[in-house]
Amino acid sequence: MANENLNKLCMDESDPMLNALVRCKHGILLNLQTSWSKLNPGRRFWSCPCYGSKNCKFFRWRDKEEVDPRSSFILPRLVNKINELEQELCIRQVHIDNLRNSNLLLERRLNRRLKWCRFNPFNRKILLCILICVVVIFISNQ
Repeated sequence: MANENLNKLCMDESDPMLNALVRCKHGILLNLQTSWSKLNPGRRFWSCPCYGSKNCKFFRWRDKEEVDPRSSFILPRLVNKINELEQELCIRQVHIDNLRNSNLLLERRLNRRLKWCRFNPFNRKILLCILICVVVIFISNQ
């Protein structure tokens, strides 16, 4: 899950700072984000998308609060677990896609083989005539 989705999960609808208009020095309107680092899990902040490039240093924490020790313990583990589950989901989706592709290949091979076994009515008549001729020749030789 992208950090953007995790940010949405952590939005507190009653947070007055959620609708605050914060702009960086470039004039870009910034969204309130959530930190998922080990040092500041769950802590909210604003930062410029150009942070680190274009000489932009705009970064501001939403509050001055220290991170709750319980949050510092559990949030990084939850984020790691989400990442692990997403990786497993990707692996399983690839596996499912591979199975679907192999099933399609098997189905195509089977259809090709069945094509050889199917006879149209004209071919059936010819085959029946040949069979009758063989039977007549066999009987007449006895």
